[in-house]
Amino acid sequence: MVERQVLILLPMAGGAILFVVILGERPSSEPPLLAAGGSFLRAAVLWGAMVTLTSEVLSSVGAIDRVWVALSWTGAVVAAVFLGWRRGSLSRGLERIRTSWFDCGVQESALGLGTIFLAVGLLLVAWIAPPNNVDSLQYHMSRVVHWAQDRSLAHYATAYGYQLYNPVWAETAILQLRVLWGDDRPANLVQWFSMVGCVVGSATLASQLRASKAGLILAAVFVVSIPMGVLQSTSTQTDYVAAFWFLCMAFFVVRAQSEAGVLDRVCLALALGLAPLTKATFYVYAPGFVLWYFILRWRRKGLPKMILEGIAIASLAIALNLGFWARNITTFGSPYGPLQDRLWIGRFLSTQSGTTVTSTAGGEDHPIAARPLGEYLAKLLRTTAFHLATPIGFVNEATLSALRRVPEVFDSRFAEQWNNLAWNHEDSAPNPLHLVIIVAAGGLVLLGRGPTPAGVSRTYALAVLGSYLLLPLLIDEDAIYGIRYQLPFFVLAAPMVGLAGSGPRGRGSVSLLSWSMLLLAVPFLLFNNTRPLIGWTPWPTRIGSVLTTPAAEILFTSNERLRGSYVPGTDLVSESGCKQVGLRIDSHDLEYVFWWLLRAPQSGIRIESIYVTERLKPLLDPAFRPCAILCTICGDRDRLHGLPMAADLDRLDVFLGPGFVADPDG
Repeated sequence: MVERQVLILLPMAGGAILFVVILGERPSSEPPLLAAGGSFLRAAVLWGAMVTLTSEVLSSVGAIDRVWVALSWTGAVVAAVFLGWRRGSLSRGLERIRTSWFDCGVQESALGLGTIFLAVGLLLVAWIAPPNNVDSLQYHMSRVVHWAQDRSLAHYATAYGYQLYNPVWAETAILQLRVLWGDDRPANLVQWFSMVGCVVGSATLASQLRASKAGLILAAVFVVSIPMGVLQSTSTQTDYVAAFWFLCMAFFVVRAQSEAGVLDRVCLALALGLAPLTKATFYVYAPGFVLWYFILRWRRKGLPKMILEGIAIASLAIALNLGFWARNITTFGSPYGPLQDRLWIGRFLSTQSGTTVTSTAGGEDHPIAARPLGEYLAKLLRTTAFHLATPIGFVNEATLSALRRVPEVFDSRFAEQWNNLAWNHEDSAPNPLHLVIIVAAGGLVLLGRGPTPAGVSRTYALAVLGSYLLLPLLIDEDAIYGIRYQLPFFVLAAPMVGLAGSGPRGRGSVSLLSWSMLLLAVPFLLFNNTRPLIGWTPWPTRIGSVLTTPAAEILFTSNERLRGSYVPGTDLVSESGCKQVGLRIDSHDLEYVFWWLLRAPQSGIRIESIYVTERLKPLLDPAFRPCAILCTICGDRDRLHGLPMAADLDRLDVFLGPGFVADPDG
């Protein structure tokens, strides 16, 4: 088994070799950090496109398995080595790595080591802890194991539509690592690697903006210490992955201010394709940068050439999304699934029409109150105000009391959400210090401080700050959960912060600020609410240290009450020897837990949903005849589809036996 698990090194080797080859193609006059960091971002974008290409091609023939994924990456490695050898760029890149040393002072080196130690601690948590975030258990990981079972990205029967029509890139990356490793152990690494990519990318972009060495370190420390980022980097959420693609996009746009080679334009197109394939927040963070790029190309090349280039870039970006869109159009009639379930589209339509849009996401009706345009500012202020929360109770009480003096904005609903904030939970952690730093840095950059030409730095600042103004389009009444959508904003702001800290004076204060952010990030590693390195129960952590807590207990951190039903229920199925398991569950049930406990699909157990909405009934497999059914919504039934009840476990009913019939009352 160990020999097979080594196959996970193939995609990593592919990315590393691609980096070396691209580095060998960079001009020797380019500064070492900019050359290395830029090559890293170019290699990452090409690697991301390779994940999509191989996944879609293999999916089309039902061949997403260890052999074919390994062969695909072996081919990529061989091709990269051959290309680098023929062009001589492989040897030049290796030589450049050997001879390039970054001249950093003692302070910068110490901060760099601190950043590495924090990242290594997060890697330890990401590797040990199984995915346990609610979204991960409902759909991120559920779709991954379904695809692994089917060896395909094709839509399947499910009780939770988000598994099908939400963007897929992060999960396809998890899928490939999972297939090569043999189980879900590497699942959290996609977010962790994205965090590392954002650290490198922020310093690289700051270098492109001509920040000082202290500014580069400040940008990197700013990213690695974002509280929301520290908490998310060890999970299978997708905000850090999306943030990385946005940062790549921003780098290539800024790069185009001085030059725009063919490779950079291709990489920009790929980043613009990978970002929406990862998360719909693309439509908030991309417009300002895309507009900036094409205005620049219009001025330099003229309107006709700009239009042609735009068509080429859009075509390549769209090509990456075609497979995902085609599946959604076939099943739901639109590229992004049922429009009423896409809350950001629903809110826009309701704002334009003055009507109320109803979401049926997850099988329930969620009315979305139609808001007049004047409510926009209030929502923006509420969203921002959540970042004023701290881990200190009496400070929070005083802050909330002050905010409640403006009841037109900060009403009782806001107060209720404020009281539900958890400073160390990845879904709601505020970033107060970082927000203050962004505001100060934005002001300094807009006033023209820093070594970058004022036009470039100010435009970058406006593109980043302007994206924040679009955030209310993504946030519904539960604005508290909009906090995590802002992670890309904080990442994109990091180069601006580094630029603001690059003045000739104040190096000592910049170093002090960097150390403060780094040290204040440590509690979020140690006392992560659901994946702590050091446990402190019952608060601020729900469980003990991930180093000593059993994996099954970590898995149920989001809802510990389910463990007493789900564990014995799945044990009963395993002991029966049944290999065909049906699910009759609600859309909000934590489906992935059943897969994890049954070790499916690697154990040979096949799991399928047998209870779906009317729209998804065509996806049911009529040949599937389960000998066990796990049911969370069966009421007082003593038989289901002809199978007798084997156990009533409070929150889970287990039906076992032969003789499955299509009629649920049979």
